[in-house]
Amino acid sequence: MDYFSKANVMYNSKDYEKAITFYEKALDEDSSNSASCYYNSSVCHIKLKKYPDAIYLLKKAIRLREESKYYFNLAYCYAILGNNKDALYFFNKAWCLNENDEDCEKAINLLLKKELDKTKKSS
Repeated sequence: MDYFSKANVMYNSKDYEKAITFYEKALDEDSSNSASCYYNSSVCHIKLKKYPDAIYLLKKAIRLREESKYYFNLAYCYAILGNNKDALYFFNKAWCLNENDEDCEKAINLLLKKELDKTKKSS
């Protein structure tokens, strides 16, 4: 079994720390799965609530391959960290890549409502 497969097994068993280790080894072993390794590893970091680490890895994955889910998770991390401006930007990028993604639309509307409520309270 290769490192990428081992990492996926660890992820599915919710052993996110070990999964990250195997994704890193997979990156050293074979660059053909690099974007997936970065993305999957970032999801492990999200599960562990290590959002800055997830952001770093998602940006690396996006440099290799632009996918809606990569941008969606990047936006999610920014939203969790309270950076609504970047969250909105990346949710919109995700939605542009997959206009049928209802979760993107919901997230954008929720963030816009939060921003509107903030504006109303401050005026």
